[in-house]
Amino acid sequence: MPNNPIKRFKYLATATFAVFIFTGCGKVDVDIFQETGKSWDYPKTVAIVPFSYDLKIKKINNTHSILRKTFFNYFSYLGYNDIPLNTVDLKLAPIIQSGTSINNVPNAQLMKILEVDAIIRGKIINATNFTAGIYAETSIEAKLEMVDLRSNKVMWDTQHLELDSSGIATPSLVDMIEDQAANSEVDLAYHKIAESFALKVLAKIPDPASLRYNKINLPHIESVEANIRGNNELQPNDLVYVTMEGEPALLGHFDIGSFKTRIPMKEVSPGLYTGSYRIKKGDLIDGALIITSLSDNKGLTAKKFYKKALATKATEATME
Repeated sequence: MPNNPIKRFKYLATATFAVFIFTGCGKVDVDIFQETGKSWDYPKTVAIVPFSYDLKIKKINNTHSILRKTFFNYFSYLGYNDIPLNTVDLKLAPIIQSGTSINNVPNAQLMKILEVDAIIRGKIINATNFTAGIYAETSIEAKLEMVDLRSNKVMWDTQHLELDSSGIATPSLVDMIEDQAANSEVDLAYHKIAESFALKVLAKIPDPASLRYNKINLPHIESVEANIRGNNELQPNDLVYVTMEGEPALLGHFDIGSFKTRIPMKEVSPGLYTGSYRIKKGDLIDGALIITSLSDNKGLTAKKFYKKALATKATEATME
C-alpha cells in the first residue's frame, strides 16, 4: 500500500464512496444606479480604500486585505485611472493612524486627500475556512460599493456570498481529500475564493473603457487568442501560447491572472504579437484570466481579456 497519504486514499477509494463539490453561490446581483452611457463625466480616477469588517470577523484571517488586493488586481484592467493601493494607503495613513474610520471621513475630504473622482468601499460581513471530517468549506461574504465623491452618489453596489465546499455525494473520494488538503492552506484558500468573488462582480459593473478610447485614443486591440480551452488542466512544462492583434509597432504584454504579470509579447508581423509562458511545478494558477495589454510611447495602455477559457493548473496531488 502506498505511503503517501493522498496516494493511499487513491488506493483505498472505491465506487462505493461519493462526494459532492459545490463552488460559488450563483450569480452576483449588482445594483447599478448610473451607467457609463456616452458621458465623459463618468468618474475617471478611482481609489479602492481599505476594506472594513464586522466585529465578529477576526482581523487575523486577513480576508479584508486579501479581497481588496485581489479585487484591485482585476479592477485595474477596466477603463479607469486606478490608484495603486500603496499610494492610497500612504495618503490615508494620517487618518488611519488617528483611529478614525475611513467610512466616517466626509467624501469631500476623501476627494481632496486622494485626488480622485470616486472610491470603492468594501466590508467583509463573514468569512469561513474549516475542515471537519468529510466536509471542507471556504467562503467570503462582503458588500462593495462605488461612490462618486463629486456628487456623493452611489454608482453601484452589491452584497455577495462566494462559497467553495466539498462533502459526501458523488463518485470520487480522491477529489474530496484533495479539496480538504487545499482547504488547509488558509491564505491560499481565501485567495482562491476572493478571485472568484472579484471576477463575478467585475463582470457586472460598468466599464468606461469605450469612453476612454474615444477621448484619449488608447491603442486598439482587435482580438486575443490562446491555446487553452475550458476544462483543460495545465501540467508542468505545458506552454501557454497567446496571440494578440492590434495596432503595429507598440509594446505588448500578457498576464496570467495576478500570478504572472507582464510576460513580454513579440511583434512577429505588423500588428500581430505573440508570447508564451511554460508552466512550472508549484505555479499557483487556478481559474486565472489571460489578459493582454498594448502600450504606446506616451504610456497609454489598452487591455483585453481572452474570453474563451480560464487558465487552471492541475493540482500536485492530481499529477502524482
